[in-house]
Amino acid sequence: MSTVFSHIIQKRFSAVNEDVATDALAYILESSAAARRGMQNLLASCASDMPALTFKTQQQEGTIRPDMWGYSGSMPHVYIENKFWAGLTDNQPVAYLKELAKYGHPAVLLVIAPEKRQHTLWRELRARLEAAEIVADENTSSAGVSYLATTSAGPVLALISWSNVLTALELQAVDDPSARGDVAQLRALCDAADDEAFLPISAETISDQRIPSLVMQLGNVVWDAVDMAIGKGVVFVGQLRPQASRERIGKYISFGADRRCGAWIGIHFRFWRKYGVSPIWIVITSTDWGRGPIVRQAIDESLLKANVFTAIDDNGDYVIAVNLPASEEKDHVVRAMYEQLDFMYQRMPLRDEVVEDPDDAIEVSSDE
Repeated sequence: MSTVFSHIIQKRFSAVNEDVATDALAYILESSAAARRGMQNLLASCASDMPALTFKTQQQEGTIRPDMWGYSGSMPHVYIENKFWAGLTDNQPVAYLKELAKYGHPAVLLVIAPEKRQHTLWRELRARLEAAEIVADENTSSAGVSYLATTSAGPVLALISWSNVLTALELQAVDDPSARGDVAQLRALCDAADDEAFLPISAETISDQRIPSLVMQLGNVVWDAVDMAIGKGVVFVGQLRPQASRERIGKYISFGADRRCGAWIGIHFRFWRKYGVSPIWIVITSTDWGRGPIVRQAIDESLLKANVFTAIDDNGDYVIAVNLPASEEKDHVVRAMYEQLDFMYQRMPLRDEVVEDPDDAIEVSSDE
């Protein structure tokens, strides 16, 4: 349900949805004892020894600045990080967990995110813990908490959807009409932020030259990695040509001169937005040329063990995210992308007979 609040925020301030949602949640928790009980119940399901808390926003400790803090007296027990579609910062979650651990009492890092993003966001959180050699033992979630893990750093890491948080507040605020009205306004904002409707483009975005620079850099990485793969016999192109549509920019390839599998590779904006794990994707169709089901059966388990995200698209395509190392020079990124292509090629089954390239892979394609 759209409200005047959500309409104004989306029209004027959509770039700061997370900040507005944080301030709104903090206001609700400060002004309603019933809503605070709802949040307290959620946190108690994550850590049973959690004391009664008060909440503050945008407090800073060293290099970290969680969206919200939960205090008992002067001591923080909870950090709450509110997400819509922005990526994790370099400090999340490792620095947050280590900072909470310094206090030596039960503590929780709670991440709130859209329902659609929870699976990929939890995967990214777990990957960062693993990279920092922090062990995370997942527990059975409860009270609407989607993912829950005790960590060797000390604090608990939990992930919950905006919808479930707001439902927990509403259940406690059944006799508080003012709080229920405020929660309904915040829910409308969360629904609008999760919507795929067109958002007004700000003047700053239009003139931000970093956006085209990023897209061009990603395109160069794709082309250079494919060229490297061609030179090493991992990929064959032949007459296959680049392809672009309203949702993707890339090129068709075959894995190996024996054409074990036909695929598309490039910047896929829809998958980038939907899953968030990478801007660059490999798409293997279920056609005779792509052999999606056969290839998936042969390589999916190996990819998942290598921490590569895979999925089945709505139309049955087998889609694979390309892992891009962050904060690295171009040559390192190109090499990493080539190595993933080679990793896949080495595990692909040979085909009994060569299938000719599809017609739509020969010419430059327009919008699909």
